[in-house]
Amino acid sequence: MKASQAWMEWLMKKRKAFDQRGDMAIAAWAEQQQREMNIRVRRLSRSKIDPDEERKILAREKKASMENFSTTLKRHTLVLKKRDLMRRKADEERKKVITQLLAAEGLELDTDDEDEPA
Repeated sequence: MKASQAWMEWLMKKRKAFDQRGDMAIAAWAEQQQREMNIRVRRLSRSKIDPDEERKILAREKKASMENFSTTLKRHTLVLKKRDLMRRKADEERKKVITQLLAAEGLELDTDDEDEPA
C-alpha cells in the first residue's frame, strides 16, 4: 500500500512539474510574440512606412517565397523522375546484357510469368 501511495505522490509531482513547464513554455512564447511585435512597432515608427506599404511588401515577400518553394519542388520532382528513368534504363540494359550472355551459352532466362502454377 505504501509503495502505491509513494507512486501516486511521485506521479502527481511529475504531473505538476510537467504542467509548470508547459505554462513556462506558453509564457515564453507569449513573451517572444510581444517582443517581436514591439520590435516591429519600433521599426515602423522609426521608418515611417505606411501600413499599406508594409502590407504590400509582406505580400510580395510571401509571393516570392511561395514561388521559390514551387520551383524548388518542381526541380526536385524532375530530378527524381530523371533518376527513376535512368535506373529503369540501367535495369533494362542489365537484363539485355544478361539475356545476350545466356543466349551465347545456349540458355534462357527464367521469367516470373512462366514459373507461376495455374
